[in-house]
Amino acid sequence: MNISRPILYGVNLTDVQEIELVDIISSHAVRLGFDYYSFVLRIPQSLTRPKIQGFDNYSEGWRSYYVRNECILTDPAIQQAMRSSKPVVWTEKLYQQNKILWQEMRRDGHSVGITQSCWGPQSVAGFLSFSRTSDAISKAELKELEPELRELSLSLFTRFYDLYRLDETYNAEDQIITLREREILRWTGDGKTAEDISIILNITPRTVHFHMNNVLNKLIVSNKVHAVMKAHLIGLL
Repeated sequence: MNISRPILYGVNLTDVQEIELVDIISSHAVRLGFDYYSFVLRIPQSLTRPKIQGFDNYSEGWRSYYVRNECILTDPAIQQAMRSSKPVVWTEKLYQQNKILWQEMRRDGHSVGITQSCWGPQSVAGFLSFSRTSDAISKAELKELEPELRELSLSLFTRFYDLYRLDETYNAEDQIITLREREILRWTGDGKTAEDISIILNITPRTVHFHMNNVLNKLIVSNKVHAVMKAHLIGLL
């Protein structure tokens, strides 16, 4: 086994918190027969560039390659895990659409792997991955892994979510959007113009524009389309 000290990225934890998280995931990796592990939180602050936080014990070279090329946005295992509650086994067939990434993974010793997703409020997603250099995951092993991966991913997700007080972050954003502004955002999302919304809400178009400008400033976005999309991403609508 190659269970080395992990690297944390986008993460600020105390020594005690780090030791606790590492002990949890590394002990499972050893017991389940894997060399490498990774846990990542994907926070959808943007459609194209979500905020990524997590930790792993990958080699520096592999981690740099993965981060530099923003592989989390195109990794087939992550993409499939986002659409399924079941663990995703890494296979050559799965990576047909990204053969270069598959080749790089195998070159760095990640020939066999599995990813389990879990979801929380505001579409925040967690991805737990284990990998090793050889010994394909059999159907029998997968059956044994499935409940453990689901439980472990949820446990890690909950700890990270609580440590970063994401509920407080989203609740703070929720408080700055008034009920009227939220109404206007919803109608805008339905394709209504300022004139349409003014008739629906019995206010003037100027008032609609006033509220929308407030929303743009509060959400730090440049236009109403971006405002609606961001509001959906962070659970305001």
